[in-house]
Amino acid sequence: MKFSICASIISLTLLKYASAACAGPNAQCGGINYAGETCCEQGYKCVTFNEWYSQCQEDASSAAAPEVIPSPQVTETTPQVTETPVVPTVVDEPINSNTQSYTPISASTQNFFLKGEIYRNPRFVEEVESSIPSLTPELQAKAEKVKDVPTAVWLAWDGAPAEVEGHLVAAGSSQTVVFLLYMIPTRDCNSLASAGGASDLNKYIGYIDNISNTIRSHPETNVVMVVEPDTLGNLVTGTSEACKNVHTLHKNALSYAINVFGAMDNVSVYLDAAHGMWLSEYADETAAVIREILDNAPNGKIRGFSTNVSNYQPIYTEYEYYLKLTASLEALGITGMHFILDTGRNGADVYESFGKTKTWCNFIGTGLGERPKANPDASMPLIDAYMWLKTPGEADGSAVGDRADPVCAREDSLPGAPDAGQWFHDYFAQLLENANPTF
Repeated sequence: MKFSICASIISLTLLKYASAACAGPNAQCGGINYAGETCCEQGYKCVTFNEWYSQCQEDASSAAAPEVIPSPQVTETTPQVTETPVVPTVVDEPINSNTQSYTPISASTQNFFLKGEIYRNPRFVEEVESSIPSLTPELQAKAEKVKDVPTAVWLAWDGAPAEVEGHLVAAGSSQTVVFLLYMIPTRDCNSLASAGGASDLNKYIGYIDNISNTIRSHPETNVVMVVEPDTLGNLVTGTSEACKNVHTLHKNALSYAINVFGAMDNVSVYLDAAHGMWLSEYADETAAVIREILDNAPNGKIRGFSTNVSNYQPIYTEYEYYLKLTASLEALGITGMHFILDTGRNGADVYESFGKTKTWCNFIGTGLGERPKANPDASMPLIDAYMWLKTPGEADGSAVGDRADPVCAREDSLPGAPDAGQWFHDYFAQLLENANPTF
């Protein structure tokens, strides 16, 4: 697919990631795949919400207990953190989450897509213009319109932070810039085509701090920050050793990004939540992982989630996923969340054919979808916006070369693709030909 903060802030955040004798108030203390502390500090008990999530709640009936002496703190120095499976703590009888109290987490209240026009990425304009001479006259006319459609700006390589300033200056106070952060260490642990990212957690922290400092110097510009496509999905379903070895690292990295960007007045954060065909049947498990990530980001708020990035799922099935995930989140005290739906490549209904093979790489038969728009449908109030997050026309990966991925060599993947993130003229022509609505 796809592609100096002050020491006090770093210390505050990394302290939460250090080991402790027992979990603190409102911290997670158990659940399937949870590998943290399973006891609670004095005055709290571990309460089970569901099989995936338990939390330290105040124990009103507890008597004075001996002082808990914390073990020495351990600071993570490498991204390859291997989790040891821990059996969930069994505490009394499971308590119905609908009646249990917990610390509420609410969404930020503003939809930044309503604050002026959405910024148009000049890179997309240049890419489309490079294809126009090779198109038929009919498609040339359509491409002239497509190049003016807003698309997200990806922050996915070492030099990307240096480009943030230029986009903010160009947008000014009248446009909202949509950035997509895609630099987590060992990103896409289940894929070869777009593997990479920062070399370790410290480099990732520096990457985020660099970007956030630049955005902070432009308070007049509103920013939407989409955080790390696919990472949450792999945290929930990634069973390969490559994924399991970085679960803890990825949770810590997501928490840090949210803690920084989610505390900024001119930034609205959306954590990526894969898509419905991937995670709909794992809604409870997904909500539990989200709760853990947000609990470790005390200073940051998110507006909600992005879905369908670089994928092809139709709007109606994605909204069914939103409703299901929202119910699971609310059961854990997370309320008011909204969604961005990537409609850049879901114009043609390939739901059934895609479902048979799940070929995410340059899938044949796809088309451009609904144009970016805030509050696009009153009957679907959970959707903040349709947005072209994946740049339509950029490849998902290649079947040849150093980064060859076998998924890109399947019969239902368009042949001849370059590496992920590079312009793929033939795929753009397909998307344009099959656009719905048409141009």
